[in-house]
Amino acid sequence: SALYNKVKYNIAYASEQKERALLRHRYDTLAEGIGLDRVTRNFALGVDNGVLDDALRITDQEAVDMAHWLLKKEGLFVGSSSAMNVLGAVRLASDNHEDYEASCIVTVICDGGQRHLTRFWNREFIKGWGLEWPGDDEAAWKLRLPDCLLAS
Repeated sequence: SALYNKVKYNIAYASEQKERALLRHRYDTLAEGIGLDRVTRNFALGVDNGVLDDALRITDQEAVDMAHWLLKKEGLFVGSSSAMNVLGAVRLASDNHEDYEASCIVTVICDGGQRHLTRFWNREFIKGWGLEWPGDDEAAWKLRLPDCLLAS
C-alpha cells in the first residue's frame, strides 16, 4: 500500500496508483480501510517524528488464517484489521527476537468479527477472492500459520 511505502521508503505511492490504472473505488484487500492512498496528518506526524519506523506487509490470506486461529485457539472473533494487527505482533515477536516468549509486544484488537460477516467471515466471499477457507483443509491451514503458533 501507499502507506507501507511511505514508512519504508518515504514515498506514498503503490503500483496500483499508476496513471490510467487507478480505479475510483479500489478494493485490493479484504481489510476495509487498510491500504489508504492518502497520508493523514497524524500518520505524517508519526513518520516524520520517528514514531512509525517500520511497516509489515500482510496478505489477505494471512489475515483470514490468523482470524481463524484466534477464534479456534483464543475464542476471539475478530475482524480483518485486528487479525492483521495480531499477525504483525506475532511476526515481530518471532522474527526479531530469539526468545519470543519473553518479549513484551502490545497490539490493538480494534474490530470484532460481527461487523465482517458478509465479507471477511463469509466462506463464499473468501473463496470468490481466490483465497483458501481455513476450515476446508486444516492441514494446509496449519502449514500457512507462523511456526510459533503451532506449538500452542
